[in-house]
Amino acid sequence: MKVLVATGEAQGTRSTDVMRCVEGELVHMIEACPYSARHPYGSCDCGRTFRGMTSDGVTTTAVVRTMPDLDFAAYVDCLDATHRFKRSLGCTCEFDAVAQAWNLVAIAGVLPEGTIVERLVDRVVVRRAVGA
Repeated sequence: MKVLVATGEAQGTRSTDVMRCVEGELVHMIEACPYSARHPYGSCDCGRTFRGMTSDGVTTTAVVRTMPDLDFAAYVDCLDATHRFKRSLGCTCEFDAVAQAWNLVAIAGVLPEGTIVERLVDRVVVRRAVGA
């Protein structure tokens, strides 16, 4: 299965780039706050970053990787565990692990292995294509 994982590759293209995840960890996206949705390159980074499922760190770049031993059910479990942990710390935001998993798999599934992407609020766009 193709998924998005944190990467430090292609960092530095933008002054707002950040990589505080574990290289290669699975990433997901949180809903952008109203400020970040209006100003994605402003002081709040939630509209331009991916979150690490293990570290809860942020990165502005992710890479498409094939993980043959990861199936969809396990992927959903990873997302659900990530959010359960956040709820235990007081997070009250809504999170649908199945919908998020479908969204992330759909994004990664159409891109070649090794493609580096970035996020812009509710869109994920190619930052560096394979071989570029």
